Amino acid sequence: MDKTRFPGQSWRLILCGTATPSSALSVMAAASKRSLASAAPSAEFSVDEDSIGYLTRYAFRAFVKSLAIELERHGILPGEWSVFRVLWKGDDISQVELAQRMRVEKASLTGVLNKMQRKGLIRKTPDKIDRRKINITLTAKGAGLKAPLLPFAGKINTRATRGMSAAEVDQLCNLLARVIENLDGERR
Repeated sequence: MDKTRFPGQSWRLILCGTATPSSALSVMAAASKRSLASAAPSAEFSVDEDSIGYLTRYAFRAFVKSLAIELERHGILPGEWSVFRVLWKGDDISQVELAQRMRVEKASLTGVLNKMQRKGLIRKTPDKIDRRKINITLTAKGAGLKAPLLPFAGKINTRATRGMSAAEVDQLCNLLARVIENLDGERR
């Protein structure tokens, strides 16, 4: 996996730590138990419940739904959570860098960042060197949400991996990392 694209971030933590939304692991665990290594494409392949893409998508949706329920109590949306996850590791970064770390398009962040700014969670300021760039910084209110919100991700990951051994969770994380690496490599 190209770790240089997201310096200072551990793929292991992004995929399997508290950085991921979380009930995806339980659904994807079922996929990992199948013989994915032998899942070579065939003319008979169909998109259904046995598809890795299908399982991954619905696992992700289950994670987001679980996380949204927890975040709602604090008035935070899942899109804002994703921004926090990056900024809690280090803020005062450009919107372009934030988008790269989140693996989204810069334009798709604009609405989320504007809303977070209106809520008083972030500050947007022109870069001191390149005034065309906008840097994003957490306010005290935004930084203060880390302690109450961060445990939610761990709680959801724990629920998602219920009944799995540590070795199975580790294997699932490694397999997902390889899937991402394989697919990201195609875009370069």
